[in-house]
Amino acid sequence: MSVEENSDPAPTVTRMRTASVDVDSLIVGRAIKSPLHDQHGVLLLSEGAIITELFKQKLRDRDIKTIEAHTEDANIISTTHVVQNLTRAQQQTSHDEGVDSQLQKTIDDGLQFVTNEGPASRDSVRWHGQVGYEQSVREAIDSRGREHCEEIDQMMHSSMKAESIDGVYLHKSVTASLSNLRDDFDCVNASALHLSEDASLARHCYRMSILGMSIGVEMGLNEDNVCRIGVAGLLHDWGMLKVPEHIRNPQRELTYSEKLECQKHVMYSVDLLQKVQGLPTLVSLVSYQVHEQMNGTGYPRGRRGSNIHLFARILNLAHHYVEMTTKYPYKNATAPYDAMLKLFEGAKQGLFDPNVLRAMLRAQSLFPVGSIVMLSSGRMARVLRANGDRYTEPVVQIIQDEKGQTLAPDSEKSVIINISEDNCHITRALPILHGPEPIPAPHFLKNPSALKKLQKQES
Repeated sequence: MSVEENSDPAPTVTRMRTASVDVDSLIVGRAIKSPLHDQHGVLLLSEGAIITELFKQKLRDRDIKTIEAHTEDANIISTTHVVQNLTRAQQQTSHDEGVDSQLQKTIDDGLQFVTNEGPASRDSVRWHGQVGYEQSVREAIDSRGREHCEEIDQMMHSSMKAESIDGVYLHKSVTASLSNLRDDFDCVNASALHLSEDASLARHCYRMSILGMSIGVEMGLNEDNVCRIGVAGLLHDWGMLKVPEHIRNPQRELTYSEKLECQKHVMYSVDLLQKVQGLPTLVSLVSYQVHEQMNGTGYPRGRRGSNIHLFARILNLAHHYVEMTTKYPYKNATAPYDAMLKLFEGAKQGLFDPNVLRAMLRAQSLFPVGSIVMLSSGRMARVLRANGDRYTEPVVQIIQDEKGQTLAPDSEKSVIINISEDNCHITRALPILHGPEPIPAPHFLKNPSALKKLQKQES
């Protein structure tokens, strides 16, 4: 492959994240994904080409000692960059092993297993049934949620400078959230988990905390354990603040090397959590394992199954749901129902704990609270409440009649119905905000008798 002559300066070189590479360090036989340029932006080699000895010699003949390559390519085609990356990886591995040894004591002390004595939080939840939300309650929950996010954001940033942080607020915060869940479980979920255009780290942690606690409640965990999940949800991603800004808040999909850089936030988080006073030891372990997957494909250690703490498995599922239903500059938010279908697919692939997914279905239903659905009667409805194990038959409020007329919430026709007790069923989920096209409901939803049979089998 020869150096390309008479090339015009490439306008994209200034927008591309590049690294300088010594010509002598180029590895013959390696392919490039992005073009190579000289120091003036002149194209030297096109994307997809392979480094050859002839190419290196032509560069020397033109007295070109260094070239500009995309950072991802530089880590592949340059011996210098390869060695630097290997050195950094070894240092990171050493650090990982240090953290592992610290957390291993937690496992040795028996904290990998859940002790769940005393009454279940679910026993104290007030279930509202076929009733809507009180407007004043919803507004108060929305307002408090925004305040929580602002306070979490302040604590996260102060953790980068402060020597210690008082963990009392975190406990009070999750205790207040649990109290709200007891008062109106579905209203809190509707407030926290609707499709979000706020991709801030604080909002992400808050939503994960609420969903994780909701799942914990449905799994029969006691108050202390539900609160531990809530605290871990709030804290687990604080290390993202140490990740470079363009990776932490990307405007496009991350490259492979950028994803590896992003994964380091787990280690940063564990370091930051050491500053939080009064933090249960278990929270650090759970935060460390949140991104592990049941089939061993997660990080940082590729742990499998029961080697991942139950609370981390809960928050891992919550993380994926929150991530999918958040809008980012490079992708629209996924509609709640579509996100649930993707979680089902992930469970089939062994990514998620099926017991955790089942608890999430009880907490959210197959059509998560806030979803817009079309009924077999031709009416359109909004999902207000989950319906326990009848996760395909939530409680809904009619928002449009069979003629397509939009109904005011206080209209006589805008009734609230329990689909399991009504003579209709859901035929499809409709897009909300930045969701996709309408999605047909599973085939069994179109056959009520088959649905009843399925639910009897599951119970």
